[in-house]
Amino acid sequence: MFEAGEMPKAIARTVIEMKCQPVPAAKWSLGNQLIMFANGTSDARGFKQWQEVGRYVKKGAKAFYILGPLTKKVKVLDEDTGEEKEKVVVYGFRSIPVFAYEDTEGKELEKPDYRPAELPPLVNVAKKYGVSIKYSPFTKKFYGSFNLIKKDITLCSHDVDVFFHELAHAIHNTVRPLKGGQDREQEIVAETVAAVLCQIYGYEGYIYQGYKYIQKYAEAENGAGTVKAIMRVLGDVQKVLEIILDTQESLETAC
Repeated sequence: MFEAGEMPKAIARTVIEMKCQPVPAAKWSLGNQLIMFANGTSDARGFKQWQEVGRYVKKGAKAFYILGPLTKKVKVLDEDTGEEKEKVVVYGFRSIPVFAYEDTEGKELEKPDYRPAELPPLVNVAKKYGVSIKYSPFTKKFYGSFNLIKKDITLCSHDVDVFFHELAHAIHNTVRPLKGGQDREQEIVAETVAAVLCQIYGYEGYIYQGYKYIQKYAEAENGAGTVKAIMRVLGDVQKVLEIILDTQESLETAC
């Protein structure tokens, strides 16, 4: 399909938007929101902020830090009028300790649920391998990620191919320890597995996106062709697919 260009038209990529909610993080900068999501939560606040809503930081919980701007008022000359006026400028940053919702206890707060109405296929395979799945708002940084240390998948899109891609990373890590970051071969394996799973489960419109994704990594690797790049990692692709599909079959048989 990649070689002949026989691919269905690409569907539009969807992302999860942050729901309107009265939490401090909704007003944070993108950088601070990324720090928060990297620490495994979608709601983080300072010690006193949690107390104000009836929750208290658990004993032994550790804070993580976001950055707050240091500002001051300075007088500048208005070039149009020639008069002096005050202007607020940022002259540095300070670290602010915050605690994740998960590290607090007390009054229950209404938390937005970012999960799709229907979970994607193969969710049980991830659970079988001890991989947790969570959905978070899109931060313009990534559509999905697999955390090698925590063994969890974060999804910022409801598109099924994003989950398949991250599931492939998680299972690939059981075949051989993965490297951190965007390793070319690992990305090609994950996206090829995702493309095959989309075909097996009848999800159209993702193949073209998969092709473009693999093409990007293939061209970065000595200008190799997309199909040649896939053929080089086909052994790992086959192993990952076998584990996923065999595990799913065994789970269905057990039911």
